[in-house]
Amino acid sequence: MKLRLRRALPERIRKGGPTVAGMTSDDGRAIDLTPAARQLADCYRRLLELVERCGRSMEVGDWVALADEAGDLSVTADEVASAAEALTRDEVATRPVDVLAMVERLSRPPE
Repeated sequence: MKLRLRRALPERIRKGGPTVAGMTSDDGRAIDLTPAARQLADCYRRLLELVERCGRSMEVGDWVALADEAGDLSVTADEVASAAEALTRDEVATRPVDVLAMVERLSRPPE
């Protein structure tokens, strides 16, 4: 079983959804995230990366690495919860598709 970060993102983001390279959403408008929304996107990206690392450690039986990554995963899950809670206090509504588009953008290697 191979886990991939891209599988964790909705298909509409991966295929034919928002154009994240140009930072526009599926309706063509520019993505303008609040600081809280950007924080959530960054925390969620890290969470997905750690889940993938845990999967790789499990596949090869590297229990030391799995224990380490799972500990980091626990901390990052708390950070996602805090970021999501902070987002509830924003006065500007944030579309989930915009946060996920930022996650996808942050997950790409620099060009």
